[in-house]
Amino acid sequence: MEIQKPISNVPMILGIIGGVLGLPAAVCSGACAAGLSSMASDGSTATSSQTGSIFLWLGIITAITGLVSAFMYKKNAKLWGGIMLFAGLLDGVTLITFNFLSLIVVALFIIGGAIALSYKKEIALV
Repeated sequence: MEIQKPISNVPMILGIIGGVLGLPAAVCSGACAAGLSSMASDGSTATSSQTGSIFLWLGIITAITGLVSAFMYKKNAKLWGGIMLFAGLLDGVTLITFNFLSLIVVALFIIGGAIALSYKKEIALV
């Protein structure tokens, strides 16, 4: 009789926490990017709002991707762990805005993805 080792819930929990924290981090990154862009430019609001919306949507997409990978993690740990790791690296782009909440989200996604990728199925023969 073969008994498989159960899959750890740690990457799923880290991904859910990272995805939930990623939504307000996306809003903050968008606002910070717009503010930094308006300070650096000559006062044109068009470029600052475009920069802010790019960072906002980048943060939202990575938060949703991290959440989906957390929920689908138990189906295929390697695939969804890699997607969670990719979401963490993609969300790392928003660290340009000096957003501490995004730093937490990036750390959660990268740690969760690394744990998921390092998972090995062990089968115990009983």
